[in-house]
Amino acid sequence: MPAAQTRSSIIKAIYSAGPEHGYRFAVAIAGSLLLMFLDLRFSQLDRVRQSLSYIVAPVQSLVALPSDLVQWSSETFSERNDLLDSNRTLRSQMIILQQKVQWLAILEAENGRLRHLLNATARLESEFLTAELISVDPDPFSIQVIVNRGAQDGVAVGQAVVDADGLFGLVVQVDSLSSRVALVADVNLAVPVYVNRNGMRSVVVGTGDLNSLEMEYVPDTADIKIGDTLVTSGLANRFPAGYPLAEVIAIEHDPGEPFARIRAIPLAHLGRSRTLLIVFQEEAP
Repeated sequence: MPAAQTRSSIIKAIYSAGPEHGYRFAVAIAGSLLLMFLDLRFSQLDRVRQSLSYIVAPVQSLVALPSDLVQWSSETFSERNDLLDSNRTLRSQMIILQQKVQWLAILEAENGRLRHLLNATARLESEFLTAELISVDPDPFSIQVIVNRGAQDGVAVGQAVVDADGLFGLVVQVDSLSSRVALVADVNLAVPVYVNRNGMRSVVVGTGDLNSLEMEYVPDTADIKIGDTLVTSGLANRFPAGYPLAEVIAIEHDPGEPFARIRAIPLAHLGRSRTLLIVFQEEAP
């Protein structure tokens, strides 16, 4: 649109609004031009401008409020999403670290058991072979386990099996890659022992309970006390001598009975040990 037409349209709009509006518009233009001239020539209006800024600033803030709210909302939601992503990542890392801590605890416990077992082997004079328990025999009439050593490893029926704390059992069956071990708590197993305190000889038999053994044919007047340690005697060459077997925990005297009833607890961890030693005894000349 040409400038002449624009000016004419403005003038028509002023006159069509009425004479009063036209005068007011002319006064406003004249006042604006006067203020522009005074501001350009004189510096006294700076104080007035500064004073007016206190009134204009809230209006400017109010005008900028919608855009500020939009920017604040976008930043807030963006930060919230970032925090949620970081939280999910940290939670995943925490779960992984917890699993690693549990695995480290398992390794530490296993390492402790192995050190304990190696310390126990320092007392052995016979050769030995390490073995791992791989399964438990479900037969309710016997207490037997399966280990991962067999005939190809040189294992034979009749070899004693120990853990870090004492006699564990006896090899009763051998396959090519595995062997069956009867625990000392098995009712079919009897172990010749002596009382470590005074050397009194006896026989300990299994009861079918992993936490209970019994001494057989102990005279009612025998010198035996609660807390005595029972050690394998090596008689009959079935078990090697010198291995701790059990500790006496109860002594019962029945009137009129010639033998006392003596109960003991196995020193080997029959229900927990997994790393075992199969003992190779030297043949007697």
